[in-house]
Amino acid sequence: MPQRLTITLVGPRSAGKSTLIAALPDCFAQGAHGYPSALRLTLQPIGRGEFEGGYPAASKYELLESFVSPYERLRETVESGGEPTPPETLQEYFFRLNAEASQDLSDATRLLEIVDVGGGLAAPEEGQPQSASVASRVQFATKLLASDAIVFVLPLVRLEECRWVGSMSRLIERLALAPDRKAKRFVVAWSFYERLFVNLGPAAFTYACDPLVAAHVLRRALAQAPWLDALRELEREGASLRFCVFSSYGFVKTFQNPNLDPLQSGERRFSRVNGPGRPSLTEFWRPFLAADPIVNAALGLDSAFCFSYERLAAPQGLVAE
Repeated sequence: MPQRLTITLVGPRSAGKSTLIAALPDCFAQGAHGYPSALRLTLQPIGRGEFEGGYPAASKYELLESFVSPYERLRETVESGGEPTPPETLQEYFFRLNAEASQDLSDATRLLEIVDVGGGLAAPEEGQPQSASVASRVQFATKLLASDAIVFVLPLVRLEECRWVGSMSRLIERLALAPDRKAKRFVVAWSFYERLFVNLGPAAFTYACDPLVAAHVLRRALAQAPWLDALRELEREGASLRFCVFSSYGFVKTFQNPNLDPLQSGERRFSRVNGPGRPSLTEFWRPFLAADPIVNAALGLDSAFCFSYERLAAPQGLVAE
């Protein structure tokens, strides 16, 4: 029977949690992550029935052609530029993660429940009324404490200008001190990595692929967020804590520049729009490192872009093995 794990994504509104989930299968399929190819990582969306029962097609309803899974709805919403997760709710998505068994990984199949917590529920902005219902907040707290792993998704922006920092820091402090939490793996994933390379043109992807660049970015991000030091309490209790960067929008195939189309309103990926049917994103879309925080949370394996406090403190951000 495959092991079942619950991973909860927590972060402010518009931090990129939903787009991270939407980009996961493409990131795995294209191998656009920091893990060795020998692991043979694959990820497939599944239904709630398979997650709860452990077997494919556990629900007859999920076999119907008219059934649209939560992941498919999320994917369509993200592609159309809509708001994937209402700010005061949480959504659940289910996946099957497979990896090649190895000395460090005997049981290589995991059934994942990934919980996307709305930013208005997890980290409301200061000065704004709390619009989430008591029932929603109780559901959030229950799910958070029962999670096997927690991924904090934070945007690479000027944090001193963000009004959600206070509520986010208080949440982390309460979680670090909670005696009844189940999670033993914690990942801080910084989103919108591609934005740092918008002025580099076709050289953007080359720089983004360097782990030393990612380590430098993480050091600067942590210097802006001293309130994250509360997470060190988790390490002292034996939990795993890692930091990484990722880009759900990624970089354009062949051209290698960041995948942000300046000719469309908002933040949209490049796509072919002059053909019949829905715009084709896969021709240009290559998400980058979106898989790394989820694989680390699920399997406990570090990629070339997953860093501990110790690795970031070492010369050049790397420690010789």
